[in-house]
Amino acid sequence: MPIGDVTVAAICVEAGVTRDTFYRHSDSAVALLADALAAEIAEAMEILPRADAIGDGERALLEHVQRRARVYRGAMHPLLAAPVRDNLDRSIRAGLLLWVELHPEILPHAFATDTAALAIAVAYAASGTVGAIEEWLRSGDDDIDRAVRLILAASPEWWLR
Repeated sequence: MPIGDVTVAAICVEAGVTRDTFYRHSDSAVALLADALAAEIAEAMEILPRADAIGDGERALLEHVQRRARVYRGAMHPLLAAPVRDNLDRSIRAGLLLWVELHPEILPHAFATDTAALAIAVAYAASGTVGAIEEWLRSGDDDIDRAVRLILAASPEWWLR
């Protein structure tokens, strides 16, 4: 069901908790959903330190999204609800920064010596990835290999080194 149709009261009944208990842990149904998805994304991104290529991380992220596609689609009207989108963006940024930390040799000189410039490059890549994920979800395409290839093809070459 669309996340906008989920009420705190319904969550409380299903979980067997009071509204007071709910609000001690979350601000809204969509914030609770975003937090739950963020925890799953963090688990999926644990692959990065062992990954051979950034595409391995992209694949892990898209596998998570595919497993939860109905949930993500329920959070889209037409874009992902802001807390879900923000957590996805934040998770991707953290993954990209970890990738750069693990592989500093990939950075062009301009980004290696300027943290503000690197922040812009990471923000651009993360936001673009979120947009691509939204479009992938809207398309109904379940082909993870194709989605990974397309997202990486749209990425600056230096990320792929």
